[in-house]
Amino acid sequence: MPSRKTLLEHWERSLQQSGVDSPRLSAQVLLAHILGMQRLDMLLDVNTPVDEHCILRMDALGRRRMNGEPVAYLVGEKEFYGFTFYVGPGVLIPRPETELILDHLLETLDPDACLQFLDVGTGSGALAVSCANLFLHSRVAAVDISLEALKVARKNALFHNVQDRIVFLQGDLLESLRIDSFDVVLANLPYVPLTTKETLSREVLCHEPHGALFSGLDGLDCYRALAHSLYEAMKPGALLLCEIDHSQGLAMIDLFSGIAQNVRILKDYAGRDRLAVVVF
Repeated sequence: MPSRKTLLEHWERSLQQSGVDSPRLSAQVLLAHILGMQRLDMLLDVNTPVDEHCILRMDALGRRRMNGEPVAYLVGEKEFYGFTFYVGPGVLIPRPETELILDHLLETLDPDACLQFLDVGTGSGALAVSCANLFLHSRVAAVDISLEALKVARKNALFHNVQDRIVFLQGDLLESLRIDSFDVVLANLPYVPLTTKETLSREVLCHEPHGALFSGLDGLDCYRALAHSLYEAMKPGALLLCEIDHSQGLAMIDLFSGIAQNVRILKDYAGRDRLAVVVF
């Protein structure tokens, strides 16, 4: 039987030749998932033999990865802000950039406060569930137009045992909601400009839901609709945080400055515009 090291080297070469992102990490995450181990624990003893059943499972998942299927979908989960979330093809895979929203919340809000959060376009529920985990006395409303996404989000709330403090609603943005009851609105809406579609990697373009990615030629159609819904609807002092494309900072200032007290754009760790912070 081949060792873990031999199997990992084989799949790293195969994945590299297929042109997927991060071939070494992909091979390691897939094998660790198959073995039911943490990746670093697996690497502590790479000379351990791998049985035939695991080799066959690695072959099946490795071939799917070679076709560009994201690792998170293959293993069914993704880490976000130190928490584990179930994911599947019906939801966007949580990105590290979105963690900036939680960083900002923890920097500016009291974790012990009793707040009302609204997560618009919740997807996998990563933001909603993380807020329930981080702000233990608060409640969260999570909205998505996709029933499939809401099923995944509910599963994640149950996994983290915060289902009693999150209400999940199907709807298009803010329809049928009383917005003035919320202290914080989080919006990681589709924002990828259609004009940049061909620049995306094949694993994003071919496997992640387009409805969670694209929003018109400039990527701002959803945020225009959101701004229209929020006009004279938010209570004074309420906070809105929106994740955006790096090209959209000035446009977001123009979009929200007429309906809010203050709008500013925060940069991500690569120094690019990433988060619009709006105070009403």
